[in-house]
Amino acid sequence: MAGTILFGIDVETANENAVGFTRHGLETFEELGVPVTWYVTGKTLERYPDAFRAAEESDLVELQAHTYDHILLKTILVEVPEGQVVHDSTDFFMKQGASLEEIASDLERCQGVFERVLGRRATALTGPWCYYRGLGDRPDILEIVDRLGFRALRTFGRDERDGQPVPLRWQPRFYRVQGFPHILEILIHDYQDDFYWREFVKPAPDARYVDHLKEVADRVAAEDRVWSLCSHDHGCATREGFEQKGEWYREIVRYAQDLGIRFLPITAYYDEMAAQKAGNAG
Repeated sequence: MAGTILFGIDVETANENAVGFTRHGLETFEELGVPVTWYVTGKTLERYPDAFRAAEESDLVELQAHTYDHILLKTILVEVPEGQVVHDSTDFFMKQGASLEEIASDLERCQGVFERVLGRRATALTGPWCYYRGLGDRPDILEIVDRLGFRALRTFGRDERDGQPVPLRWQPRFYRVQGFPHILEILIHDYQDDFYWREFVKPAPDARYVDHLKEVADRVAAEDRVWSLCSHDHGCATREGFEQKGEWYREIVRYAQDLGIRFLPITAYYDEMAAQKAGNAG
């Protein structure tokens, strides 16, 4: 084995960007022949049910949850690196997380939409904006997501300064210590998308995000790592808008394939990790 990529895309805009992504994104991943997981907000799924029912018919696209209304499960407090500007701030940037009552209500509503539109509940959940340590320091929130049937989480997506990149040395793990050994955290590694790379790195005008991604892929292959790679549906309403992402999607997928890296959807990876854990316990 030469590493694994869990390619997850947040389809969250609840507008024509999401509709465009269902069309152009599906065409692209079918062209590439690799599986991908789309983490869809309940509001988006509810607004465009037919588009997502069509996407789920593909053998390559797996639909999972991204809350109903894109609420933060935890507060983030970004410590801006000296001399930089992040989210228009030069020292700290804070975004408030929701209350336990708001989280429970939102996630229940999200699961209700999945049942109505797709005839099933989601088993994986991405936390909007993501957080340092995921939900590792919040067993009270883990209790809510457990009760609602989520088994794979993508909530650990920031470093100790609530910034990015998230290092590859932090690999997927079960929430055993917190009392939820059946819930797996897969993280989001590196930067959460091309626009976050630009926000935190402030690259030269001619620098290409995909060249950075290729360096990450080289390490994934050499060290047999799991890389949870993230993107979004932003700006994808038209073919022209989508191609700003579609171009680097194709380039990094083909580069990774040439390195022998495999691609998995989240449920397949969860099943593999659960079986490995059960085998180690036996």
